[in-house]
Amino acid sequence: MAITVQTGNIHTNVYLSKIAIQYGQDQFYWDRLLPPFLVQRESDKIKVYKKDGYFKGAPFRADGAPAEEASLSYSYDTYTCKERALKDIVTDRAVANADNVFNLKADVTKFLTSRIKLGMEIDVKDVVTSKITNSSTPSTKWDDAANADPQGDIRTAKMTIAKAIGRMPNVIYMTPEVETALAKTNQVKELIKYTSRELLTKGGLPAQLWDLQVVVCPAVYNKAKEGLSVDMDFVWGDTVVVAYVNPADTVTLGRTFIHSKRNFLVQTWRDEEREGEWIRCLCNYDPKILCPDAGYLLTNVLS
Repeated sequence: MAITVQTGNIHTNVYLSKIAIQYGQDQFYWDRLLPPFLVQRESDKIKVYKKDGYFKGAPFRADGAPAEEASLSYSYDTYTCKERALKDIVTDRAVANADNVFNLKADVTKFLTSRIKLGMEIDVKDVVTSKITNSSTPSTKWDDAANADPQGDIRTAKMTIAKAIGRMPNVIYMTPEVETALAKTNQVKELIKYTSRELLTKGGLPAQLWDLQVVVCPAVYNKAKEGLSVDMDFVWGDTVVVAYVNPADTVTLGRTFIHSKRNFLVQTWRDEEREGEWIRCLCNYDPKILCPDAGYLLTNVLS
């Protein structure tokens, strides 16, 4: 005999959707490099402004002469949102055994959200490390505390960006492992010698390092293939990103285009055969580098 699965209507859960949007900000920081930009369509054209019109001064104008014309030039690129989605079921038996049903559903929502945001962090890392134009590897690794020259390495990155886009970079992005090694270098120890501990990051760096806001991303993932032993590592490894990020500027490293109606949407429906309620979390997005010259990669900074 065929089995008939009775499934209730799919419902958008507003409260769980709010949990999905808010959760994870202490672990995932993709939005500090490619800030979210809500869009109405899953795919569309976007304007990419060219540099040629920005870096020439206006000509002198003679008395009574008409002003010369100038045109803001740009090309077109496209974005195409892809969807990450996961679901889990909260059974009637689990509900009957729970002290707080809402907390149980909230925990499931947080679990699903965390998996999606980890995927987003990995996606942003992949696009940033593959699309940024300029990069270098320190000649002396930063875990050689006595001899490393992180200030010189970072200065090279800053000047490369400034010369390319006419703006000073404002963000430096790294993992806790790099943060700890950098804090032990002689250059940084001298820098923070008279700095109050309350003004330092957990790893011992100043919140502003050589005029760059320090962003430390602790996100980790399992590098091992499915079914094999666990092999955990930081998503960003020992790559450091120096970048100019300003969502209010036409020039910025990039954006994460997110479909406004599918932005960490949480849906629920009843499954009579499984005797429970499904919770599904999804997000449609596309991380894009809009100005490759606004970033600089420092790769393999640790030995």
